Amino acid sequence: MVGLQRFRQTGGDIEGMLGSFGIERSTIAREMLPADDCDPIDAWYQDDWGTWITEGSGEEAALIDGLEYFYEKTGVQPYLWITGEEVGAEYQSEGSLEDWAEEKYAELFGEDEGHLLIVFREYPDESGDYICTVTPGYNASTVVMDDQAREILLDYIDYYYEKTEYDEGEFFEMALKKAADRIMTKQLSNREILTIVTVVVIAAIVIVIIVNVRKKRKIAVAKEQTRQKAEAARQAQAEAVQAQAEAETAKTEFAHQVYNDELEKQYVGVVCPSCGASGNKIRLGTVGYCQYCGTAIKAVGAEGSVAQAADPAEAAQAQAAAQAQDEFLAGQDIPRPEGGEDNGGM
Repeated sequence: MVGLQRFRQTGGDIEGMLGSFGIERSTIAREMLPADDCDPIDAWYQDDWGTWITEGSGEEAALIDGLEYFYEKTGVQPYLWITGEEVGAEYQSEGSLEDWAEEKYAELFGEDEGHLLIVFREYPDESGDYICTVTPGYNASTVVMDDQAREILLDYIDYYYEKTEYDEGEFFEMALKKAADRIMTKQLSNREILTIVTVVVIAAIVIVIIVNVRKKRKIAVAKEQTRQKAEAARQAQAEAVQAQAEAETAKTEFAHQVYNDELEKQYVGVVCPSCGASGNKIRLGTVGYCQYCGTAIKAVGAEGSVAQAADPAEAAQAQAAAQAQDEFLAGQDIPRPEGGEDNGGM
């Protein structure tokens, strides 16, 4: 038999520990104690005070219900001993109840090692302090009621002792039921929880990073697509402007060509009446100059085959018109018709 004792004093270490960390976690997978390892007895508790648990009352029914539940869940039969004021007075502060509890265990259960003795003593001065120890038999301690399981039971006793809404029987009932459930249920240890939390946090960070990278990549791709579309639009616009300019140029060149062709049709070869030269080209009905002797001549007659000397007034007018034409053609970038550069014709 290995007992575990707890002193509860107002503001003590245990109270502070529970307030900070809660109930001891159950991190061990446990199996029920085999039925052959526990020979049950008919009694479930002993109240030396005589006033804690009223026989035949609802609080007694609640207490026994909690004790039976613990037995059914763990296979270990518990026995609660509520000591009186005069019993164990020497253990109020620094003494140990373990030797005393072992003697009581042997008295109650003999050599049966499948039971659990819970010794509970509340101080009589109404200070709210108590001493409690749990002492399991060897079989019970090796299969179910290890150190951690005993801590769980003591934690729940301490926890429900503070709950004023429960009477004495109910507070023990709740502590026993909750302790049995937790003892027989494997929970994650604090280290495992920390590991899981760490893994989850790291995974969350990785996911956030991946999402951000993908988001930035999508934004970059969208920006690049927008840039490419804008560039394609600018290129298309430039090509359209260039095509329009080329079309305008072709149209202008065509108009120039038509204009030149029309002018070319109006120039005819004439013979100078002064020197007889025949290499002159002058538009019909206009005055030009012989490219050989410089005489002002006018093309008349069919096909301009007949030419006559122009009078001075017509010559001056033709010269002025030729100059104006040259200036206009130079401004419009329209080439003069072939053959009319020297002898002209207006």
